[in-house]
Amino acid sequence: MKARRTTHRETSPTKESLLKAAERLFAEHGYDEVGMRALADEAGVNLGAATYHFGSKENLYIETIMRCFRPISEERIRLLRQAERETNGKPIPLETIIDCMVRPALMAVLKNPYFPALFARNLFIPPPFLTEVMAKAGRPVHEPFITALSRTLPNLPKETILIREMFSRGVLLMFLSRIPMQKSPEFYECVLKEMVAFIAAGLRADSTISDADLPSMALSRPAPAI
Repeated sequence: MKARRTTHRETSPTKESLLKAAERLFAEHGYDEVGMRALADEAGVNLGAATYHFGSKENLYIETIMRCFRPISEERIRLLRQAERETNGKPIPLETIIDCMVRPALMAVLKNPYFPALFARNLFIPPPFLTEVMAKAGRPVHEPFITALSRTLPNLPKETILIREMFSRGVLLMFLSRIPMQKSPEFYECVLKEMVAFIAAGLRADSTISDADLPSMALSRPAPAI
């Protein structure tokens, strides 16, 4: 019998247990080192239930990643659209754009302590099947932020903005992957202020290049999800 596929909006105790187990095991050991039987055992369900809900380890892995990524993406866009309304069509202040971009990922740690390790693994050593999945998911979020940054920083070539935006995500990821997780929202608010100021200074600096100086490599590469 063909395995049943579930959508991300469906919930069941078995599916929820599998996803929680997958978040922990994949974050700690990576995709290749975790089998479906180990995932089922960790979740306290039988192997047939895991196959019934997800069909394969690959499908389970994708859904595990997207379950973390979707709320962050949705919150980023929500905050950016809110900022657009508040500025009445004018360019959004740079620090506000950065806050909209960084805050959802930073605060996600309070709800999901395995999120940083999971995303770090998928940035540096992603399973081959995940690259295009994440790029496709990231583009609708990535492009509005590049547009907003371009309006706010009209003196910078688009290639410079694309490169510096990648640097900005690197700052966020490095912090999340290196700093021991805290339970205090106040801690992350303090970190957020410093991170926004640091990224803003880099984005605002005079460009050292022109559009003609670089090939359009940044424009042609898939947009990372984080």
